Amino acid sequence: MSVLLFTVLIGLGSFVAGFLGSLTGLGGGVVVVPLLALVFHVDMRYAIGASLVSVIATSSGAAAAYVREGYSNMRIGMFLEIATTIGAIVGALIAVHVSTATIAIVFGFVLLYSAYLSIRTQPLTL
Repeated sequence: MSVLLFTVLIGLGSFVAGFLGSLTGLGGGVVVVPLLALVFHVDMRYAIGASLVSVIATSSGAAAAYVREGYSNMRIGMFLEIATTIGAIVGALIAVHVSTATIAIVFGFVLLYSAYLSIRTQPLTL
């Protein structure tokens, strides 16, 4: 695969991830990590690292729109920001000592559980 094609495909996947992340609140990592790991065979640790960097931009852009429209509770948001930052640091320190396969399994279970909760709490209606 050429570098140009790889760049275009990653760009399109990232666009979809940003769109879905800001629309659903799940975060772009739900799309970016599987895309990089399964489709482009990028090592899971690199996929997660790249996803985290891209989520910063997605979250900032979406957060600005939600704050402007008055949909954000700043007190809860600041508490979540502090707690997730601490959790991210601890998770990154632990990830260095855990195998890639274990990380992939945990990621898969989190995605399945998130999907289950989304379907359970909001039945599909057409």
